[in-house]
Amino acid sequence: MDVYTSSRGIAKNPQISHLLKTNKVRLLSFLSLNVSKKLNPVLVGWGYKPNTVKARALAQQYQLPYWALEDGFISWLNHPSQSSPYQRLSYIVDKSGIYYDASKPSGLDAIIDAKGGIDEARLNRLREQLLKLKVSKYNQTRCDDSKWPTWLTEFKDQKTPFLLLVDQTFNDASIEYSGGSQESFGQMLEWAKSKLESDQDLHVVIKTHPDVLLGAKKGYLLDLVQALGLPSGLKERIHFLSEDVMPFDLISMSSEVATVSSQMGFEALWQYKKVYCFAWPFYAGRGLTQDYCQQKFTYPRKLVSLNQLLHAALIEYPTYLHPDTQKECEVEDVLDYLQAHFNSRELYTSSINIPNISLWKRSFIPEFIAASSSYISFSKHKKCNTRLLWGMKSLENKQIEKERLSSLSVEESNIWRIEDGFVRSVGLGADLRRPSSLVLDDVGIYYNGKQASRLENLLNSYSLNSYELARSEKLIQQLKESSITKYNVESGQDVSCFRLKAGSKALIVVAGQFQQDLSMTYGAEGIKDNLTLLKQVRLDYPDAFIVYKEHPDVYSGVRPGKLDENQVLALADEYVTDTSLTDLFSITDRLCTICSLAGFEALIHGVAVSTYGLPFYAGWGLTHDQCTMPRRKRQLTLEELSYITLVLYARYVNWRTRQLTTVESTVGALICERVQGIQLKTSWLARQYRKMHYLFQAIFKTHSNANIGSRS
Repeated sequence: MDVYTSSRGIAKNPQISHLLKTNKVRLLSFLSLNVSKKLNPVLVGWGYKPNTVKARALAQQYQLPYWALEDGFISWLNHPSQSSPYQRLSYIVDKSGIYYDASKPSGLDAIIDAKGGIDEARLNRLREQLLKLKVSKYNQTRCDDSKWPTWLTEFKDQKTPFLLLVDQTFNDASIEYSGGSQESFGQMLEWAKSKLESDQDLHVVIKTHPDVLLGAKKGYLLDLVQALGLPSGLKERIHFLSEDVMPFDLISMSSEVATVSSQMGFEALWQYKKVYCFAWPFYAGRGLTQDYCQQKFTYPRKLVSLNQLLHAALIEYPTYLHPDTQKECEVEDVLDYLQAHFNSRELYTSSINIPNISLWKRSFIPEFIAASSSYISFSKHKKCNTRLLWGMKSLENKQIEKERLSSLSVEESNIWRIEDGFVRSVGLGADLRRPSSLVLDDVGIYYNGKQASRLENLLNSYSLNSYELARSEKLIQQLKESSITKYNVESGQDVSCFRLKAGSKALIVVAGQFQQDLSMTYGAEGIKDNLTLLKQVRLDYPDAFIVYKEHPDVYSGVRPGKLDENQVLALADEYVTDTSLTDLFSITDRLCTICSLAGFEALIHGVAVSTYGLPFYAGWGLTHDQCTMPRRKRQLTLEELSYITLVLYARYVNWRTRQLTTVESTVGALICERVQGIQLKTSWLARQYRKMHYLFQAIFKTHSNANIGSRS
């Protein structure tokens, strides 16, 4: 198929050639005007913009297909002005019209008109998550309510009723083609005026583009309001809002929403708001809106439920491209990707200092924290608002810590901590394997059970909706089926012999830990070493068949502390080293640990867990605990524990794009990497080469775009 366009932007965008399954989108020129002689020629353009006139005229002249391209209704992580053209999350490819052209049926109409059932449960979950994440077409960071104009803050606090009127940019194509005009905005304003006259407590908020008030762009409502010559009593109840307030918040606060053809009307329907339309946007004329457009339809629109409209407009009509792979994906994958970025924005500081950290860690930390700070410094002497420390190491000498804090003028409350995540890499961190996951904590750190952490606070307070519960169930299944763990280095072997040896006895695995690890310093309570743990487990389960599993850092020789095998076998029935924990989970009745992450992994695999310390997953009703944890206030399900820990708390980076991504995408990447095979411990020379390779990438920021436009 030969694809032609009159737009240079389309011709240069690799996402579009990938989307249209063609090697190249060719630019129309004098030599290619006679496109009718080409092989299966198709003409494409960006909707009905002025620069598509030539392409549409040629299509009509030669009776060739013209496909209209547009943004999907959820299409950007940031505003287009802050992004590259090939960073769209979704596209519309309409082969019969375009959704904002009310003069004829579009591809969206065809989907709506087609008979077929919809998954109501899926759509209810989808809508629930759209609202929880406050998703919109553009999803750039919006100003928080501390930067709202005073009157809007008062409206929120006092629950002042107001009509939200949405202004639009002058001569926007969606206005003309939806049957709107300047008169439509005048009609909308007259309607709002009558509402104000009949209700003395009502206000009107006009959401306009900031460039309109600055004079850089022209809108409609500012001039129309001034031309009305309203009496002061009415005029003072009309408020223009140019600040970049999140659409969700504005809609949520409003009593009703009025628009000519803006997508904000569609988003208002998500919140079950009453929406008044003064033209025919794609969601009007379907029984969901109050319609005041004076121009009549030239074709009938089918009446639909909100879920039917969501199914057509958010699932069937657009094509979503996953930013990690540029492969087609579902709308849920895009929502999950957006959430990963939204989570990182919630923890923000204007400047951050990361002193006394190794060069190789400097090579990967910035990608994890860039969304949380606009300025990052590694200098010991740079004064910043926040200081970032690796784990709990800096607290080993409290006097030195106090002096450093004083020299940097950083308040103790402005210390954040960073540490390896729970689904980290293929290979050990001690072997200089770059992490795909880290955690960032502004309260404590998850393995310090002696004080609160951001994770513990989330586990105490966060409520999952039905979308998140369903996602967590799928994630748990993905982890179980793939046997992905933190390091993914242990070799698989037949462990059925242990089950045969155990016979009718309960088979218990005792997970050893690296003795000098800070997770033991801050997570152990009472029992503080592996041998004492093993003795206690034997006392607690005298008749059990016990398998002691050594920690991979220890048996690989990367770190010291390997127990003497004879000591172990005096208490346990088997001593194993590189046997896969996930293989053992398939035959294990219970796992016992002080505070190892293996306990969390065992829970995911359905194994009973006993804890003898203060791990983050204990104290929530899922484990049998020897220690009390009074700060942990509620009972959790495995789905809640897994989702909050792996989705909300941890961060993930795709090292091909060097962008934040989801846990599911990371698990998929680790599965592929693990298939290639990796040594448990590599040579010193190999580690140094790997370190230099990462440093080179960090210095030159080699962002790979090789995946853009790749064929699936």
